[in-house]
Amino acid sequence: MAKGTNDAQLLVQSLRKAYAATPTSLKIIDLYVVYAVATALIQVAYMAMVGSFPFNSFLSGVLSCVGTAVLAVCLRIQVNKDNKEFKDLPPERAFADFVLCNLVLHLVIMNFLG
Repeated sequence: MAKGTNDAQLLVQSLRKAYAATPTSLKIIDLYVVYAVATALIQVAYMAMVGSFPFNSFLSGVLSCVGTAVLAVCLRIQVNKDNKEFKDLPPERAFADFVLCNLVLHLVIMNFLG
């Protein structure tokens, strides 16, 4: 049991050390993704406790949070300097794509609400 605990601590330390080298802009995007997922989980917990009478509203809220989180992960992939696939893509273009896709996502969500 001590070996498993030691391995887990070693893994956490190595992840923490690697994440410390991550640029601040990527950490901010990570925080935004965590916020969006946490908001979706809170909505699911609320629906489980109270009920889902306006089910379209519940689906719209959760899909909005999950869709925003997915788009933010895509933004993080495009903005990351270590990613060689998007090295020619300027960060401004990646952010413009993120904003445009968020606009389309939320227009669809508003249409789904009715």
